[in-house]
Amino acid sequence: MTDAERSRKSETRSQMRARLAKMNPTERHDAAAAACRQLASLEIFRHAGVVMLYMPLAEELDLTPIAISCFQAGKTVCVPRVDWKRRDMEPVEVTSFDDHVMDTDSHGIRTPRGGAPLPANLIDLVVVPGLAFDTHGFRLGRGGGYYDRFLARLRRSATSVGLVFDIQIIDSVPVDDRDVTVDIIVTDRRVARANGSHARR
Repeated sequence: MTDAERSRKSETRSQMRARLAKMNPTERHDAAAAACRQLASLEIFRHAGVVMLYMPLAEELDLTPIAISCFQAGKTVCVPRVDWKRRDMEPVEVTSFDDHVMDTDSHGIRTPRGGAPLPANLIDLVVVPGLAFDTHGFRLGRGGGYYDRFLARLRRSATSVGLVFDIQIIDSVPVDDRDVTVDIIVTDRRVARANGSHARR
């Protein structure tokens, strides 16, 4: 990555954090609920038996409504357990997001208290976080590359979905050759299929 690319990524991250910080609690709640409804309406979600959800930070979209939809539909739900030293993460099955199942790690991210890892090749649908997305499926994460490496391990037929607020969609995400695209971007206002996506509505 060149210095110019690194600088553009850093600048975009700062801009997106500022946008998110300006959202008030009501806007955040209503937009999160709308985005989750959009995702729940997709055929690719309805047909998914194993769904991986991210655990949002305070300023990120609350996935509770889509988690409830998964549990009520009898889907297998898994969430990431991050190994910060190895800079890796693994999916772990959970049966709820209650405190007896989930804990908060040293980075402030909710994580499973126990449970065995679920093989990545069993996952049908991965819901992916990001600070910014564009409609080509490129995402700007927080710089660790955890999801880029994880998405590359999925089977080809699995679908990746960026689920974020619409204010996080920009014209063009700064990328490098290590960045992995998602198949679909879902927000409170739109559903956008990335170029070349194999996903179906």
